[in-house]
Amino acid sequence: MTTDALEEQKILSDKGDLWVNKSVRLKDVQLMISAQIGRTKLPIRSVLELGVGQVIELDRQVGAPIDIVANSEVVIAKGEVVEVNGEYGVRITEVINAVVE
Repeated sequence: MTTDALEEQKILSDKGDLWVNKSVRLKDVQLMISAQIGRTKLPIRSVLELGVGQVIELDRQVGAPIDIVANSEVVIAKGEVVEVNGEYGVRITEVINAVVE
C-alpha cells in the first residue's frame, strides 16, 4: 500500500471512530414520539363550529394500522392500539427502514 493509501485509510478509520463516539452520545437524545390514528383537513369555519359529540372523519378505517411518528413528521413504525392495565398503548407491528442520504 502507498503512503497516500495508508493515510486515506487512517482518515476513514478515524472518521468511523468519531461516528461511533457520536452515535453513543446520540443515543441519549430524546425524541417526541406520537401515535397518529389518522388525519383530515378542515376549513377554519368547520373547526370554529366544532362541538361536544361531533365526529371528525379521518383518513383511516377502523382496525387500520396506526403510524408511530417521531418529532411530529417522521413515520418510524406502524402499530396497533392495545389496552395495557386499563390504559392505551401501541404494539409495534412494523418498523420503517428509511434510507438516509
